[in-house]
Amino acid sequence: MNSAFAAALFVAATTAVEQFHSSGYDVQSYDCPNLDHLVNFDVPEYQLQPAYCKQQMIWKKVLQDRTPQQFFVGPEFSGFFEQDMNLSFDTVSDTMPADRIKRTHPVGTTTLMEFIAKDDTPYTGIFKGCKHAVMRISEFATTAPEMPHTTPGHGMKFLRDGMASANWFMMFAFDGQTSFNFFKNRWTNILREMENECARESIGKHLAEVTDFPGGMSVMELAQFDQYGVEIKDFHWPFQIEVEPYDVYGWTDEYQNDFLDQLSVIPANTAMFKVFAYDEPPEHGGEEKLIGWLVSRSETTSSLWGDEMLHFQHHRYEDDIRNRPHYFEWLQFWTNGRFTESKLINPAPMQRCPFMFLWEEAGVL
Repeated sequence: MNSAFAAALFVAATTAVEQFHSSGYDVQSYDCPNLDHLVNFDVPEYQLQPAYCKQQMIWKKVLQDRTPQQFFVGPEFSGFFEQDMNLSFDTVSDTMPADRIKRTHPVGTTTLMEFIAKDDTPYTGIFKGCKHAVMRISEFATTAPEMPHTTPGHGMKFLRDGMASANWFMMFAFDGQTSFNFFKNRWTNILREMENECARESIGKHLAEVTDFPGGMSVMELAQFDQYGVEIKDFHWPFQIEVEPYDVYGWTDEYQNDFLDQLSVIPANTAMFKVFAYDEPPEHGGEEKLIGWLVSRSETTSSLWGDEMLHFQHHRYEDDIRNRPHYFEWLQFWTNGRFTESKLINPAPMQRCPFMFLWEEAGVL
């Protein structure tokens, strides 16, 4: 990246964004064991640790190799459709399921984070605040500088003492945006179904194999336990969450440089996102409530381990509907079939997507 350009972005980052300096836990009060022998973080030996220790273990892995993963292209995606999507939802771990490859969103940055909640938030558990969190911002698939189109999103991991983490995953839209500015739009946990026919007939049908609401990722589980691992009996959670990036870095719709380089200028102790909640869908008149901020507590860096191994458990909206049946009326119910139960449409879609190789291999393109 051009050094003058990077310096300008750094000045913008440190002057134009609200700075949130950490009140900090007393780090010296934690006697974290050496668990370097662990490869997978799904065992009690790891899960029972304090949130701070788990965060430090993750960060040590992140910093071992800052080389980013490579994007998958064409037939390299084929294994994605052979993977059981249930593992994304049912694996309770901070590391990827065994032998699973992250073919979508394979390249990203990792940052230690804190969620600072507003004092008047009505929601429980993690929504009251979380000192030790980890964020990974990623791009869905490879992009081309001459074509302004990106599909940004992030996973948030909220670490809790003595138990598994809480997680959310958000994007702007399945169909992406016509801009290289990752911070141009809000991201949300409830996406409208993709309009791109190629995507609907491929990844849309694959996601629908494990949920009837593939555009929705539940945040209910965040409300059920707080950051100390204390269970909340009368838990309360929002229907929908949106995060609004602080778009103050001079990024444009046109390509300037790699998003990994752009995000790396964001310093520690910087508010990166405002967090808004809705009790009803905004399209039904739901009003947004500012409930807090996501604040960086480290540098933002590329990481091979973060790209290959860091796992953010997804949660189905079917879980919410069992507690709040009226949510069913607010969500898009998938009616376009399942990937394993329907043939590829013929002729092939006119709109292209990263999975066009499926029609090429079938000989209908």
